[in-house]
Amino acid sequence: MKNGPLAVLLIVIFALDSLAGAVHWASSVDTNSTHWSIFRQSSNLSFDLSSSINGSISAIDISPAKSRSRILQPYQSYYAEVGNNDVHFRQRTSSLEGSYRSSDQIMMQSAVYPDEINITVTKPSGTDLFTIEYGTERWPVFIKSKRTLAYSGKGINDRDFEGNNGDFAGASFLYNRELSKEQKTIMWLQRMNATVQAADDSTIFAELKPTKYLGYEINSSSTGVADLSYRFRDTHYDAKHQNYPALSMSEERYYGAYDLMRKINMKTVFERANNTDDQIEGWLPCCFEGWKEMTPSEKLSFSEDAKEVFDCTCYKEIRTQN
Repeated sequence: MKNGPLAVLLIVIFALDSLAGAVHWASSVDTNSTHWSIFRQSSNLSFDLSSSINGSISAIDISPAKSRSRILQPYQSYYAEVGNNDVHFRQRTSSLEGSYRSSDQIMMQSAVYPDEINITVTKPSGTDLFTIEYGTERWPVFIKSKRTLAYSGKGINDRDFEGNNGDFAGASFLYNRELSKEQKTIMWLQRMNATVQAADDSTIFAELKPTKYLGYEINSSSTGVADLSYRFRDTHYDAKHQNYPALSMSEERYYGAYDLMRKINMKTVFERANNTDDQIEGWLPCCFEGWKEMTPSEKLSFSEDAKEVFDCTCYKEIRTQN
């Protein structure tokens, strides 16, 4: 029985929102035995949040006058999530009666250039080998966050997750009666390109190459269960398991009273195309000037890779290579 032809499905949808300029595109490569796909979504937006809370979580009486007492049990809940183009930040906290103090700063900016998406399909004569190249996508994203938390009471759960195109870092603190932590994150995505080679029977080769950075630091004192994890993803696709395997990863769990500190810097850089638009050159990182805004202690928390995000050193290095 003769094998069927390679199916290449390309979907590009420009759903431009009048306010945010949201765009997404998707593509898949299917053979007789394997599947590869990509989905990208971003928008033109900026977001800036700062908050501060200091108080006591306690029960309140909501019963009307001269009626049976109705008491709301003490409870606190906090949830935050921002992200675009597979760069995500999530934070969740819930706690019972006790003293609670926190401060949060979150900044995000992203941009889309839909005309930059170029897809080329080639097939040498006399073969069934297809090469699909997804030209450099320049949809940059930047996220910076800082959080401090101090709690003492009957119990608190606190979780955070920072992900950037397959890389991630995060922490979970569960069943803590005493918890304090300070957390800082910087993530950026500059550009992405991908290549797939496939025949009728299977995918021969596939890779996804985003130029990205994830910097994460956490200092904490935990009295319950503490879980710490991270993952640094390979660029090469495992067609058998239909995923991108980890180059390095870790999962740790601690029961009891611990002082925990972790610093992570994960970065991948691939040479830019020669026809890079000048508009992209100036978008990230220089417009943020975030390095100057940081205090000396905050700067020490991150490696020189983080500094490059703000003073354009990374662009100078890439220009030298080209």
